[in-house]
Amino acid sequence: YVALSKLDFAKLKAAFAKTEKKNTVVFDLQRAVERKIKQMLQQNPLRMEFYERYKEIVEDYNKGKDLEDTLKAFEKLYEFVEKLNAEEARAMRENLDEETLAIFDLLRSGKTLVGEELKEVKKVAADTLSKLKTEKLTIDRWRESLQITAQVKTLIYDSLQYLPQHTYSDNEVAEKSDLVYQHIYTVYPGGNSFFASAK
Repeated sequence: YVALSKLDFAKLKAAFAKTEKKNTVVFDLQRAVERKIKQMLQQNPLRMEFYERYKEIVEDYNKGKDLEDTLKAFEKLYEFVEKLNAEEARAMRENLDEETLAIFDLLRSGKTLVGEELKEVKKVAADTLSKLKTEKLTIDRWRESLQITAQVKTLIYDSLQYLPQHTYSDNEVAEKSDLVYQHIYTVYPGGNSFFASAK
């Protein structure tokens, strides 16, 4: 297993050029990329495009495994990993943690936000997650209680009322509330095990 975050790609490229077991290197890299994508998807459902692109690379590679196909697959995986690393660093660039970034992405999807609007939406994402984690998500098996799930839905909906009103209609706030709830329901099982499903 190869850990992508610790991988020195300059050295890997040099080793790949010298080795006769190029298919093995590509296979190991594929497995590492697949693990990373699964983790990133669990953290943020809007990263599906990365998974789709990865599947295309693997399908192309599996069509033929001669030397030329293997070299192309390695190059494509190499470029793809650079994009994955850039996506992973996006939370820092946005000045958000990974958990808040996922909610921010759900709120921002389909919108062009700039300046103050962008700041407001980031604040709403951060405040919503903070309230949820403080008030509801620490409850063990909260998803099993109709009362608590209803409270979580209400908390999300109420929090999203602070989205910029000139940008988000009432219907859009309701839609975004549903999307955020589905994400929260999927990722946070309850108790103090945030991202337990991602481990």
